[in-house]
Amino acid sequence: MSSVIEKRVTPSSDDQYREAAELIAAYGHAMDDGKIDLWPQFFTPSGVYHITTKENQDAGLPIGIMRCVGRGMMIDRVKAFHTANIFEPHSYNHVVGHPTMSYDKATGCVMARSNFQVVRIMESGRMDLFAAGKYLDVIQREGGSLKFRERVVVLDSRNVDILLVVPL
Repeated sequence: MSSVIEKRVTPSSDDQYREAAELIAAYGHAMDDGKIDLWPQFFTPSGVYHITTKENQDAGLPIGIMRCVGRGMMIDRVKAFHTANIFEPHSYNHVVGHPTMSYDKATGCVMARSNFQVVRIMESGRMDLFAAGKYLDVIQREGGSLKFRERVVVLDSRNVDILLVVPL
């Protein structure tokens, strides 16, 4: 059993793990609450956000559905959300499982994996399972708080709805 559970390797890691779990939860809450303008601030200045499928991830293929490198690209995506994208009004509800985490002493980063499901709620009230998969996160301290250095969203299905407007 102990080989399955990630071990904490630093005396201060309990606080860091709790803070990392709070970052993961706050991200989902912000997207669910329509606070997309906050999205880039969850990442380090050179942070990476990448959406791919399990099929591509397993095959080691670098091609994905979306890739943003750095806050600048994320800010552009937010601007497009407000000005260029046309879509039916809807909202999301992220259901995120408890993350498993480990600490990389060499980089000072927390490595986390969380399973997720995202339900899309249309203005009519209809709800659909929009996406399911896992988050693979590299989290590091920037200033006084933890940020995503990398967030890879691995979708279980290669059938992706074209209405991928709000970050997963």
